Amino acid sequence: MVGLVVVSHSATLAQGVRELAEQMVQGQVPIAIAGGIDDPEQPIGTDPMKVMAAIESVYSDDGVLVLMDLGSALLSAEMALEFLPEDQQLNIRLCAAPLVEGTMAAAVQAMVGGSLAQVLTEAEGALAVKAEQLNLPVPQVAGTQIPPTAAAAPTDEKPEEISLTVNNKMGLHARPAANFVQTASKFQAEIAVRKNGKTANAKSINQVATLGVRQGETILVTAVGPDSSQAIAAIQQLAAENFGEAEDDSVPEPVVETAVTQPAEPGQLQGVAASPGIALGPVLQYRPKLPTVVREEGRVPEAEWQRLQTAVQTTLTDLKTLQQQTAQQAGSAEAAIFEAHQLIVQDPDLQTAVQTMLEAEKINAEAAWQKAIEQTAQRFLNLDDPYFQARAADVRDVGNRVLRHLLGVSMPSLAAERPYILVAADLTPSDTARLDAELVLGICTELGGATAHSAILARALGIPAVVGAGSQLADVADGQLLGVDGRTGQIWLDPNETQSAELQAAREAWQAEQQAAKAASQAIAETADGVRIEVAANIGGPNDVDVALSYGAEGVGLFRTEFLFLDRQEAPSEAEQLAAYQQVVAGLQQRPLIIRTLDVGGDKPLPYLDLGEEENPFLGWRGIRFCLDMPEIFLPQLRAILQASVLADGTPANVKLMFPMIGTLDELRRAKAMLQTAREQLLAEGKLFDPNMAVGMMIELPSTVAIADLLATEVDFFSIGTNDLTQYVMAADRGNANVAELAQAFQPAVLRMIQQTAVAAQNANIWVGMCGELASNPLATPLLLGLGLTELSMAAPSIPAVKTALRRWSLPEAEALAAEVLGLDSVTAVQSYLEAARK
Repeated sequence: MVGLVVVSHSATLAQGVRELAEQMVQGQVPIAIAGGIDDPEQPIGTDPMKVMAAIESVYSDDGVLVLMDLGSALLSAEMALEFLPEDQQLNIRLCAAPLVEGTMAAAVQAMVGGSLAQVLTEAEGALAVKAEQLNLPVPQVAGTQIPPTAAAAPTDEKPEEISLTVNNKMGLHARPAANFVQTASKFQAEIAVRKNGKTANAKSINQVATLGVRQGETILVTAVGPDSSQAIAAIQQLAAENFGEAEDDSVPEPVVETAVTQPAEPGQLQGVAASPGIALGPVLQYRPKLPTVVREEGRVPEAEWQRLQTAVQTTLTDLKTLQQQTAQQAGSAEAAIFEAHQLIVQDPDLQTAVQTMLEAEKINAEAAWQKAIEQTAQRFLNLDDPYFQARAADVRDVGNRVLRHLLGVSMPSLAAERPYILVAADLTPSDTARLDAELVLGICTELGGATAHSAILARALGIPAVVGAGSQLADVADGQLLGVDGRTGQIWLDPNETQSAELQAAREAWQAEQQAAKAASQAIAETADGVRIEVAANIGGPNDVDVALSYGAEGVGLFRTEFLFLDRQEAPSEAEQLAAYQQVVAGLQQRPLIIRTLDVGGDKPLPYLDLGEEENPFLGWRGIRFCLDMPEIFLPQLRAILQASVLADGTPANVKLMFPMIGTLDELRRAKAMLQTAREQLLAEGKLFDPNMAVGMMIELPSTVAIADLLATEVDFFSIGTNDLTQYVMAADRGNANVAELAQAFQPAVLRMIQQTAVAAQNANIWVGMCGELASNPLATPLLLGLGLTELSMAAPSIPAVKTALRRWSLPEAEALAAEVLGLDSVTAVQSYLEAARK
């Protein structure tokens, strides 16, 4: 950890600065002081020997940052460096930042593990927030004082840079900006991005986004630090991949947002067409308001900071859940909106701004957070591009989520007894993602534009929407009949019988068009030579079923039951779970349903269950390991799944049960024993269940593949989870840019694991499917077919493309392709071969 040295003419001042900093970081950062001189008559001054001793007391290979107050403090620090060994001098920096603000910022950055370069940068930027709050020019630091002996810096501190042209249709908007920031944040190096003289911290989502980089513009990316070369290489690769955004991703052209105050015709309003479709129905006004945030002074900064961090962590859990649910309903591209939201809430510049306010003003966390959020949102609104201006809504959406947790206020309900047209001043992405597409006929808002993320989500969910229709919408009464045309932007207020009939006819025609477009995906999935392959959907809850079926799902290959356990204060009861499972069963109408038992831990914590802090949670107490140790959680779920396996008349409901994260034969047998206990309890109680319900397990661990032949004799099916299998086989975290090449399911080692699993299943006469991300990649479809998989489950929007890919191949052709691919020696070779085969 980087150490800090505070040099001041006054021993009392130096001690006070250290005390303040240590309160902020709770003693986690080594901080030494060199204050005053040993002269009782004239104690004010600085002593080089004291400075040297202070440096030595906190020195480590991570480096030391020296902060000084004025005048001779700099001279004393420079002289102290001359007494130190040259190899130590290279790891010491003299900082030009103001003593108090610089020390506070440096201490926080050091506490979170920042490099010497990062700590120095944070210290030097410490006055920026205060200057902005006072509407003063941001102070420019002339340069860091480096001792003469350090002029020839080590090669790993040499700046690396690259110029990149951004080809994304909408430039570095939220999704590609999030990918850029995530990549940059994986490296220790200080990374900056510059456009037209403006510079941003590449690890700050808000700074990167507010650069306003558009399609065709060039950015300069600079990295300084021990891994700068790797950082530049990773960013260059990301840019080559269009910043993680498919070239055909459809993002609407920017539109000028105007609030219309007068109807185009009597009884009508004209807004902006945001999502195509026709809707006719009663109004439900949605006008959520947060309580007024009151500024309270005299608060303890450390306590307020901790309150804020708790709210931020809870918000992160919310957003991760929302991202996963949105991926199921609307697709991974739309769900990436909430990945960007996670970066916003963790933005280091935003966090620093709030912390500075808490320290300087001694105010409550709510007031500091709200002020910082509004300042950030205003920076987006000040841009001249309507698309980037619309990102202010995302910042406020994230900000309000945190405020709700700080204030203890729940999100208002969007439930209703009958379908409705939702009318609001505006909708946030969070609001839109919570909508039930079967209940919400259409959306009308006073504000907003077609480029808002809420509009993008509405299109993905298939909900007609008109935005920017003006303040007259506030006068529309609940229950009033409303007509909406999301293609033209027209709204009818209280349409008469003739207008209603025309709208209804137009709606039926539009729906017929949509059904025709989905007809191909509704046909069964089979190969060119007639081999039947089941293509199913991964879901997170009952509301996902209709969406899955609309995309052509032939069943559910993975019901992620952990979503039933989230966003609540206690685990769901057996009755609650049974109701949810039965709802899915009813929606599927005898189509197959595979329910995975609770899979928490790793990246899926539960707020009301203390899973403990683990150094490597993905290698820890998760999945079946947790459930076997928590029968009070596991047994009610098993009982609920068993009861859902039959219809009301006792007829089998085509339900299957699947255990996650099995690593040993003993774990599988213990899980089956608990399932048998649940059966015996239900028999004793006279409750119905399917005694022949199929029981399977996920293949996610290398240990499982190694003994697949043994496990196959104990279960009815295997389902391969390639997400975890890949990272465990390759010992490579998918979120780590340094090992991104390793963490790919097309790795030859992973493909051979899939083949080994399929062979073991075939030898035991059980079937094998896949529910990991690889199943949703049409490029992999013929390969998986050739390896022997007979069931593929994926996010619903991927189903049509996978079915199309299946129909192009015969089974012998796919088997020949798989044999060739298994002989290839790299990810690149595999991808290139499959690309060529697709053409």
